[in-house]
Amino acid sequence: MFLIPAVITLLFYYANFRMLRTRIYLDNSTTVKKANTTNLSFTEKLGDIAPFIKNDIRLIQRNKRAKTILLISIVHVFFGVVFFKDSSLVNNEFPFLVFASLFVTGGFIQNYGQFIPTWDSQHFNMLMTQNISYRKYLESKWYLMVIVTCLLYFMSIPYLYFSLNSFLMISVGTLFNIGFNSLVLLYFGSFNRKRLNLNNGLFGNSQGTGIIQYLIQALLIVLPMSLFFIFDKFIGYNSGFIVIALAGAIGLIFKNYFMNLIENKYKKDKYIMINAFNKEM
Repeated sequence: MFLIPAVITLLFYYANFRMLRTRIYLDNSTTVKKANTTNLSFTEKLGDIAPFIKNDIRLIQRNKRAKTILLISIVHVFFGVVFFKDSSLVNNEFPFLVFASLFVTGGFIQNYGQFIPTWDSQHFNMLMTQNISYRKYLESKWYLMVIVTCLLYFMSIPYLYFSLNSFLMISVGTLFNIGFNSLVLLYFGSFNRKRLNLNNGLFGNSQGTGIIQYLIQALLIVLPMSLFFIFDKFIGYNSGFIVIALAGAIGLIFKNYFMNLIENKYKKDKYIMINAFNKEM
């Protein structure tokens, strides 16, 4: 009985030794993998901002934190079921529905937009030495947020199953996200001073997050809910959603004017941001 495990051990040792001796060579240890590239030719339709859009898409594909934000944004679309499945809530005065309306399609704008331009913090100084248009750089971020938000909006069409009012509320929230929140996040991005490590995950990671991010999140939630509460209180329920939709529409109509203000702010703080990102190295 003592010899049985000893013999088995010797047999395994011999088999392992023979396998290693006959199969392990330097020329066999390397494998050739075909590089997978994503066809992003559809972005060429966006003109001069196409190169920046491509870089952002590749960033989302290759980095854990950005990819997680995109996945969370998709999950946000299903969050509204908690509120909109109850028709009694939709048809009554319930200000928290404003939050739900914004939340369904606003996940990407809020989570991705709050870290602009720190997504590029690792190579921000290199970008600023290139002969590129600062306006095109900022517009590429805006278009990316708008495109993803529109895709999330189309994903929310099944909310028509609950009621037309539910879908109209989500439509108002989408308009506010695109026309107002996107521009606000771009502007406050000029105050970002913390570098991001894109290889780290999102959960339990507060890197790049400061008081500015918390203030922005509070503003984007409290402001529309306050507008709704005031107009609902003194004028009527529908007026609350109408004024939120108007705020988003005004942002879209005067987008170029607001983008000029944002561009000037970034140009003013350009070297401050470069210095801050370099200090984090």
